[in-house]
Amino acid sequence: MRFAQIIITSLILGALYGCAHTSAVMVEGDKTYQSVTHTQILSKHPDRPYKEIAILESRGPVGTPLTDLLESMRQKGMVIGADAVIPVQDASEQAPQGLMYNPWLGGYQTLPGGKVPVLRGVAIKFE
Repeated sequence: MRFAQIIITSLILGALYGCAHTSAVMVEGDKTYQSVTHTQILSKHPDRPYKEIAILESRGPVGTPLTDLLESMRQKGMVIGADAVIPVQDASEQAPQGLMYNPWLGGYQTLPGGKVPVLRGVAIKFE
């Protein structure tokens, strides 16, 4: 029984502190693009003509590496039909350290503090 409680708690904490996640706001609101099978990550704005199709924000739990944020951003870009994504701002923020009551373990668990990684960027379509 105790082992099952530990497993369930681990799964819940894993869900709360899971992988990086990217959200997108389309620039033209209702305009959509067909998904693509490859999206580039660019370190600067390209020289060739393009248009911005979405603003992206990737977030992860404390300790998430930059590579996970970038990959999440790339995956979201593929879904929304972007040819490339350009990370433009590190907006990481300090997470408060706190406590969470865990009824399965019968007490409080300390939630980690630290930097919550946040990366903002734009999704583009080449013209």
